[in-house]
Amino acid sequence: MTATVISFSLQKGGVGKTTTCGLTAYLLAKRGYKVLAIDMDSQGNLTQLISGYDDLEVFYQQTIREAMVDGDVTDYIKVATDNLHYVPADDYLVLIADHRSKTPRTQFLKEAISSIKEDYDFILIDTPPNLSMQTVNALMASNYVVMLFETAKFSYNAIPRFMDAVDGAIDSGNPNLKIAGILATLTDARRTDSKELVELVREEYEDLIFNTVISRRAAIGRLSVYGINDNPEIKAATEQHESYVEELLERVNKK
Repeated sequence: MTATVISFSLQKGGVGKTTTCGLTAYLLAKRGYKVLAIDMDSQGNLTQLISGYDDLEVFYQQTIREAMVDGDVTDYIKVATDNLHYVPADDYLVLIADHRSKTPRTQFLKEAISSIKEDYDFILIDTPPNLSMQTVNALMASNYVVMLFETAKFSYNAIPRFMDAVDGAIDSGNPNLKIAGILATLTDARRTDSKELVELVREEYEDLIFNTVISRRAAIGRLSVYGINDNPEIKAATEQHESYVEELLERVNKK
């Protein structure tokens, strides 16, 4: 097998990138796929979500930053379950731009995962809420990107600008990168503007938007408290994401 690499991104905070990346990793692993989740956000929230650790100090010098400096992620992979592995991040990740290497700094991540792509079905990458070097590295290493769209005006405004960033990655050395789709998240069924924005994005971007729409749920909001593993509310938290994962598998030709 050769891993399909998928980034979860938009240059906007609070749109559900980390939650969606973590739940996608969990659900794919539950289906029997071998999954590696990589945290490329120095906040380390995906690390906390999957590992169950609140204190990132336990991962000091054992993160994706050190993996990119070494040029190989192998020694930095942690095990959550048999099918779900992860590479943590911490605040020092922002220093990766200072690393000196013959490899272009936009391709540190691509180089680091090259040796383990045959070990996984999927490699999923969580990105920070800006067009940083971490985000560019994720796009340059990916086959697909899932764009997260909170049904709010600022998120809507960010979509075309992020598409420009995807085009930039394609032009700069990753010609096979594709947008897997736009996932509407954190919608509020009681608000007409949420419904109108979903329909507007569906009209403007047609087949790119997933049919599944993720609404706000308390169980999803409490993932930061319970994490993914041994979560008593995991069924309620993942119920809506199950249909989205079905769509994703169809779109990346992995079903």
